[in-house]
Amino acid sequence: MRFRPTALVIVGLALAAGRDVRAQTLRAPEARQGFYVSAGAGAIAVAAWDKGKPDPTAAGPTFTIALGEMLTDRWGLGLAIDDGSASRRGVTTGLGGLTLEAQARLWRHLAAHAGIGVGGATAKDPARVGDETHGTYGMLVTAGLRDDLFFTRRASGGWALTPGCGLRAVPGGDVGSIAAVCTVSLSWWSGLPARELR
Repeated sequence: MRFRPTALVIVGLALAAGRDVRAQTLRAPEARQGFYVSAGAGAIAVAAWDKGKPDPTAAGPTFTIALGEMLTDRWGLGLAIDDGSASRRGVTTGLGGLTLEAQARLWRHLAAHAGIGVGGATAKDPARVGDETHGTYGMLVTAGLRDDLFFTRRASGGWALTPGCGLRAVPGGDVGSIAAVCTVSLSWWSGLPARELR
């Protein structure tokens, strides 16, 4: 078998190119990396309309759970479950659902979120005898900002308090609703795998 120097050169170039590609995919360690899980609560202000008639704008509690992963240093994808209700002048309105949520990091740990999924809006008025509750189930749209304030010190990942504000809407149907939301969540980030940190 003859020794071919050109074959050795080709193999060497391929290995070098492979090392360059791996080097380009490495990311510097920081807190907001890997998988995340968060749960929190806050306040919601709901404006609803029931069969075209506006209900009183009301405030009340809201709850949120989110999980997902940062796919790159800037972009992430996840799921969010939101639920909230409010009452005023005897009328109770509710808004919540499940969304597929994308996020883009804007600066440091501040990120913009936008989601679309399935949800529902309800309106209950005891004055409507025999027809107290109306509801709509359909598309839920969300948008907002969140900032992760890390209180643990790790090379990558950790625990954070996550204040957020945003909007939720279930348009159309017998009952439509739009809400302004402010929440504070406790979040856990997995960080990069140990092999990548090494």
